[in-house]
Amino acid sequence: MRLTESEIRAIQETFLDVFESGEIFLFGSRIDDTKRGGDIDLYISAPYKDGLVRRKIDFLVKLKRKIGEQKIDVVLDRGQDNPIDRVAKKGVLLCRK
Repeated sequence: MRLTESEIRAIQETFLDVFESGEIFLFGSRIDDTKRGGDIDLYISAPYKDGLVRRKIDFLVKLKRKIGEQKIDVVLDRGQDNPIDRVAKKGVLLCRK
């Protein structure tokens, strides 16, 4: 996994601060140690569906303040079991509460 320990901690802390519960996964090129570059692809599943877009924006703002300006993509679980949901859930679980 191509994230530093401080980036992982920042993602976990920010996720718990903003979403309070659920799961957050890292997926995409950052889980492959043989690749270089790439954005940080995160998948968030929360036990509620209301207010997710506002929380996503809060999460991104707070996270970028902690780890600096980086390309971060956040996909929200909307309970539709789309292909992206299945792919993302096979990624690396960063936090569950």
